[in-house]
Amino acid sequence: MPELPEVETLVIQLKQRIQGKILSQVTVIDERILESDPKSFTRDTREAKVLKIRRDGKFIGLELDRDRIIWFHLGMTGRLYWMKPSDEKLPHTHLLFSFADIQEQLCFRDVRRFGRALLTATDPESFPEGVRLLGPEPLDISADEFTKVLCRRTGRIKSLLLNQRIIAGLGNIYADEALHRAGIDPRKRPLRLSRKRLCDLHAAICETLKEAIASGGSTIQDYLQLDGKGGNFQTRHRVYGHGGKPCAGCGGLIRKIVIAGRSAHFCPSCQQ
Repeated sequence: MPELPEVETLVIQLKQRIQGKILSQVTVIDERILESDPKSFTRDTREAKVLKIRRDGKFIGLELDRDRIIWFHLGMTGRLYWMKPSDEKLPHTHLLFSFADIQEQLCFRDVRRFGRALLTATDPESFPEGVRLLGPEPLDISADEFTKVLCRRTGRIKSLLLNQRIIAGLGNIYADEALHRAGIDPRKRPLRLSRKRLCDLHAAICETLKEAIASGGSTIQDYLQLDGKGGNFQTRHRVYGHGGKPCAGCGGLIRKIVIAGRSAHFCPSCQQ
């Protein structure tokens, strides 16, 4: 599933192309991807101006001048991509967005249809539940705030980092990578970690996310940027997907375990 760096990369690219543009037409090919009435979705967005592109956790929002927001969540296999007039529409494309003064169309495809799109008002009470219940953004929260959020939690640190109501936008990849950089075992419980170690983890999360955004995210399976290019950060993964391989830091073998139903990759020697 695309995580914060992948979604932020898409938001940056969308800002460059469609912020300030007029959304001339929306075509719904498969309404099963929508969590809104299809007729309202097309009617209330036609000829609307895109005022702002936003990211909330793993959600992308297109704020329109009609007090409406189009929300996207990519799920496991969802993808936003540009389609030129000469291009063939990719299979499993469910939505097409046409803009004034832009030849390409913005398309939303999803092979497994775990992703979704919906239209809401700009009133935060109308936002999707997944947005309304998000915890703070890891790049916005201070180290002190981060420590206060986690220090009394009894769950395992890896599971807590994946909880979107506690910290927004993190997933398996960047939780594993940040925990390795901070030298923290994913099975540890925050209430048993010192304030310094939690501050170190906050710094590692911010460092990892910023590097990943600068690299265009990680392409492992389905994620691609709007133009079809992959990200590059997967070449810098230290532990994620490296189970059974030697740790670049100490040479010991990286382990892959399951914590609360989710995989975790870590080095038992480097992470205590």
